[in-house]
Amino acid sequence: MATIKEAFTLKYQGNLNVEIEEVSFASGEEVELLKEWKGETCLVKKGEQVFNVPKKYLNLG
Repeated sequence: MATIKEAFTLKYQGNLNVEIEEVSFASGEEVELLKEWKGETCLVKKGEQVFNVPKKYLNLG
């Protein structure tokens, strides 16, 4: 698990046939850490949605 450091919003589109939606992340919220990439992002899961989130927004400890 990882927690969100500060609130932010990302855009999500499940596939090309659906609208883009904005998904908000709240400070202190827990997300499932799926993969820590070598670069500046991590793959996280919130509910059924998966996002590449910049590491600067996450507490990985």
